[in-house]
Amino acid sequence: MSNSTPSGWKRRGFIGSALVASGAALGWVVRRFQAPESAPAAAARKRDNPFAYDVSEFETTDPALLRYEPAGEFATGMAQPKRLAIWPGRGVIVAGDRSLKLFDDAGTLRNEWPLEQSAHCLHVAGPDELMVGLGNRIECFDSIGRMRTAFRSLGSKTYLTSLAVQGDRIFAADAGNREVIIADRQTGEVRQRFGKKDAGLGNPGFNVPSPYFALALAPDQRLRIVNPGLLRVETYTLDGRFVSAWGKPGMQINHFCGCCNPVYFALTRAGDFVTSEKGLARINLYTADGAFKGAVAGPETLVTDKELAKQACHDCSVGAGFDVAIADNGDVFALDPYRHNVRRFRPKDPS
Repeated sequence: MSNSTPSGWKRRGFIGSALVASGAALGWVVRRFQAPESAPAAAARKRDNPFAYDVSEFETTDPALLRYEPAGEFATGMAQPKRLAIWPGRGVIVAGDRSLKLFDDAGTLRNEWPLEQSAHCLHVAGPDELMVGLGNRIECFDSIGRMRTAFRSLGSKTYLTSLAVQGDRIFAADAGNREVIIADRQTGEVRQRFGKKDAGLGNPGFNVPSPYFALALAPDQRLRIVNPGLLRVETYTLDGRFVSAWGKPGMQINHFCGCCNPVYFALTRAGDFVTSEKGLARINLYTADGAFKGAVAGPETLVTDKELAKQACHDCSVGAGFDVAIADNGDVFALDPYRHNVRRFRPKDPS
């Protein structure tokens, strides 16, 4: 069974990626010329080359903004780790290399089981239920790796990137079709789809230039969905009606940069966001309504390949994001796609 992306995604997604990326880069240049907060050094560089795409001034995080500190890491033993999740009471589950691995918090491998193809999303649906998105279908496993349910394909163009559960419904982000699928939790049958531009629902339409499209169910029982090409996080009712949005494009630490960000996010129990951006790699903390609270980790901590970071800021086919999950004690776990490790960040002030 192939684990490649659908041909429609290749044709529409990556051609669209190039166009959106070019527009994002040009738009960023225009915004930076107009922004009063542009640094003098950056302005001098732009006078020499007004079309330079320079991220160097944003590669270091102000220490006063850092609210977390590194608290260790452990190797996954995977060549291509993809996603991670916290399984309360069990540990950290990591997907990659057509397999799942369960580690305890210290990084000791507790269990491992194979998958038919690479997983692109994980969701812990209960104490003994893990949902896994495999391309265009969902499989469910118990905590020792036994398959409980295998739902049928959701369509050849479907490319699942994020899952959530509420009651008898599964919410699945489909990057291939740029929409959210609502399916029956017991049968996997599709009940509804939403995400196309719809004046009646007030929906702006999802802009998904690359296979990063994240969602989660928030404590207020509404969906939070990243509209990555618009560089913002949107709120929807459970029947797919647009409510509100937050997020601004830009290179500043309290904005989202590049062509499509944030690529991943996790929610605290209070509904705050931990967001992860690719390209100019950074993990930040926002309130439930989108106010910047501080940084978890900046580019200087997360990556050493500065040239890759510069390219990935305006080319969504370059670079990778750090998937994130939050433990019960507030620690943030981040999956490092470059070092193939799980990295842990602890709040400096546990309160």
